[in-house]
Amino acid sequence: MNKKEIFWLIGVLILILILDILVFGIHDLHPSSTLDINVHDTYFVIANSYFLIFIGTLLFFGVYLIRMLRRNFKNRIANLIFLISNLSLILILSYLISYISSLRESARMMKHSLNNETVENTGNGWNNAFDILMIIQLVLLIWLVFCAFKSGQNYKRKIDS
Repeated sequence: MNKKEIFWLIGVLILILILDILVFGIHDLHPSSTLDINVHDTYFVIANSYFLIFIGTLLFFGVYLIRMLRRNFKNRIANLIFLISNLSLILILSYLISYISSLRESARMMKHSLNNETVENTGNGWNNAFDILMIIQLVLLIWLVFCAFKSGQNYKRKIDS
C-alpha cells in the first residue's frame, strides 16, 4: 500500500469524525450516547454508533466510488475498499429492510384488529419505503458484481502482462 492510499484512508476517517462531531456533538464519542426520537406516543431510542457506522459507510462508498471510476478500475486498493463499503451498505440496507418489513406488518395488524375484518396491506407508507430500499439494494448488488468483474479483469490483465 503506497502512502497516497494511506492518506486517502486517514482523510476519509477524519472527515467521518468531523461530520459526526458536527451533527451529534462531542458527547457522541461516548459509547452509551443515544438519539431519542418521539413519534406521537412512542419513543425510539437509537444508539449514535449506528449513525456513525451508516455515515462512515456512505462516505467510504462515495469517496472510493469516485476514486475507482476516475482511475478506471486500475487501483486495486481503492477497488477493494469500495467493494467492502458497497457490501457493508448492502448489509445495512438488509437490516433496514427487515426492520421496515416488521413495521409494515405491525401497521397491517393494527388496522386488521381495529376493523375486525380482513384488510389488504395497501395505503401503508411503509410499503413505499420497503420498495425503495429493495430497489436500491438490488442496484447496489448489480453494481457490486459489475465492479468486482471489472476489477478482476484489470488484475488478470496486470498478471498476464
